[in-house]
Amino acid sequence: MFATARRKFQAGIRRLRESLVGESLSGYAVMFADVLPAAFLKRIDPTRRNRHFGHLPMFWAWLAQILEGNASCSKAIGFIQSWCRTQGLPAPSSDTGSYCRARLRLSDAFFDQVARRVGETLARGERDGDRWHGLSLKAVDGTTVKLADTEANQKSFPQPSVQKPGCGFPVMGIAGLVNLSHGGWEAMTTGAFNEHDLTLAEGLLDHIHSGDLLLGDRAYCSYAFIAAVLERGGQVVMRLHQQREVALDWRKGRKISPHERLVTWRRPAYSALKGRLSREAWEALPVTLGIRLIRLKYEDRSGRLRPMTVVTTLTDPAVHDGVEIHSLYARRWEIELRLRDIKTTLGFEMMHVKTPVMARKTLAMIQIADNLMRVLMQRAAHEAGEPVGSISFKGALDLTTSIHESFRNCAGKPRKRAGQAHFLVKMMATRLVDHRPFRREPRTVKRRPKPYPLLNTPRYAFVEIPHRSRYRKVA
Repeated sequence: MFATARRKFQAGIRRLRESLVGESLSGYAVMFADVLPAAFLKRIDPTRRNRHFGHLPMFWAWLAQILEGNASCSKAIGFIQSWCRTQGLPAPSSDTGSYCRARLRLSDAFFDQVARRVGETLARGERDGDRWHGLSLKAVDGTTVKLADTEANQKSFPQPSVQKPGCGFPVMGIAGLVNLSHGGWEAMTTGAFNEHDLTLAEGLLDHIHSGDLLLGDRAYCSYAFIAAVLERGGQVVMRLHQQREVALDWRKGRKISPHERLVTWRRPAYSALKGRLSREAWEALPVTLGIRLIRLKYEDRSGRLRPMTVVTTLTDPAVHDGVEIHSLYARRWEIELRLRDIKTTLGFEMMHVKTPVMARKTLAMIQIADNLMRVLMQRAAHEAGEPVGSISFKGALDLTTSIHESFRNCAGKPRKRAGQAHFLVKMMATRLVDHRPFRREPRTVKRRPKPYPLLNTPRYAFVEIPHRSRYRKVA
């Protein structure tokens, strides 16, 4: 009798856990149910197991951890314990080891399918007015983040050679491709910090398609990279590389206007030392490229007029105005703001992970979390009748993290959930970024740093100097 009652109790726990995992594990699961429905997540879940640290609980807990500003794993465990408690399920242990190991079990294929689903949602919401002359705007750029000082991280992403062992942190280089027409990330790649941005960006070329216009700074203005973009049907708008700028002869080429020239670039000679391509791949590149140069002056933040030459493959002046193309290059700065949203707003200047595998998984999860936020911001921009980039990311993030728990009451109630989602989007539509041209943001700090000495030897060998008044310790 008691065994039968226990089996019934355990069966009830399993059914309740399945309902919890599938429907209302967290407020974020209900909030993004139209983007990542429970049926889709169950279909791509390779484990098929309903447990505390399965793929789906880990996904939503990790998402909450990221949106909460790179919160600790202990806080993520608190999320899971809270979700289980409110559903009448046994809460897991507070030990973070099981949670961290479960995050490591999340497969790359799972991340890829989720990221693809979110990206398709963003693409469907792209309006004609978000494009530039019918072209989808994309921008490429690179950055770096620090990792925990472990042997595995140092091996894959070594610290700068000028730092002593034990005194620095591994540095991971990142190259990202963002779609400015809908605001989401297309893809990200990783490498050592001393790898050139152009080398990392080659892994992003598969996400360039016909009808795309790629914006990039002068680091990407290379013959091979532009040829690769053209091969995939894309177009480019970039700043002229400094070496070509020095050798530029404005008298050459066909004159289009006083500030425009149409020139022909010839394929440089192959160099095994400088080139990243094999000789066969290099010789497969087109022998010439038709390039349009646009040289105009712009006003920097100090009010000075400086000349800048922009390179583009949009060579027909009757279709695309040169002044408009030159002004379009200024939108390349938006990818810098997207990177700042991740590193500063979400708090990922440093990733506290111990292995390169976890660093890459964390980056994949950051991309998904950021794109889910961009889905809400895209809808808010449509609600306000404003461009996609006019919605404040920090304002949208504050609203999302504040209201997400209220969505748990909407699980299984489509009308109530739709009303709550519309309310969230409507509130986001009021969080607009002011137009602030030429705003000065000097890189200075208002507060003085604490009087601690720099760590110039490994921590285990460092000896404090208590007699120095500057470093005096208060009892």
